[in-house]
Amino acid sequence: MQYAKYRKTSSELIPVYVSLGDMETPVWMQQLWEEGEYALYVRKNGCGHCCAAMALMMHGVDMDPHREYALCRELWGAPRDEGERRQGNFQSIAGISKILGRYGVPTRVYGVSDREVAIANILSALEDGKQVIFESHPRPDFPENPFSPGEHWVMAIGFVEDGRILVANSSLRATAEGYQLVDAATIRDALYLGAAPEDDLTWGEWSNEHITGVGYIIVG
Repeated sequence: MQYAKYRKTSSELIPVYVSLGDMETPVWMQQLWEEGEYALYVRKNGCGHCCAAMALMMHGVDMDPHREYALCRELWGAPRDEGERRQGNFQSIAGISKILGRYGVPTRVYGVSDREVAIANILSALEDGKQVIFESHPRPDFPENPFSPGEHWVMAIGFVEDGRILVANSSLRATAEGYQLVDAATIRDALYLGAAPEDDLTWGEWSNEHITGVGYIIVG
């Protein structure tokens, strides 16, 4: 098995690189993204865009979250209610998959009807050297969720030598270092139970249909 690794830097914008074998990506920190026409949206709702850009970088495509967001705009137009913090600016699970597929990166998209089944599938994918982008969802009975106090996309890179899982996290609200080392139960408990993604949804929609925009994606 190839072990996931992290490499810290002295850069404020890119505090760490994460890798698996010869695949590597910077961890883009969304709140530090201050330049570019769409920097505001990357800072506020850019976790899915950061994950898509990181997955592309790991698979040999030069990408950053600003250019990824601009590509989404080019392909799908402006999201609904652009500018509102809780409307439309973030990536849906199908949107992330469509962007990766545009560059030839294979993906499989899943909902979550059973957390035990989902984590078994995620662990199997990581053991096979694939990455997993998943939406972490807060709930009252899991207050120790380390990924974010709100809904948030993160990317599991792979196992480190002690058996924990290296997760790239773009939010300073969770970690200034850009990475976290967690056990499988933490990912299991963070999953959004009931997620049932729609294939044709591109931008995320904050509504009663939010479950159609989330879940997890196996990359590779």
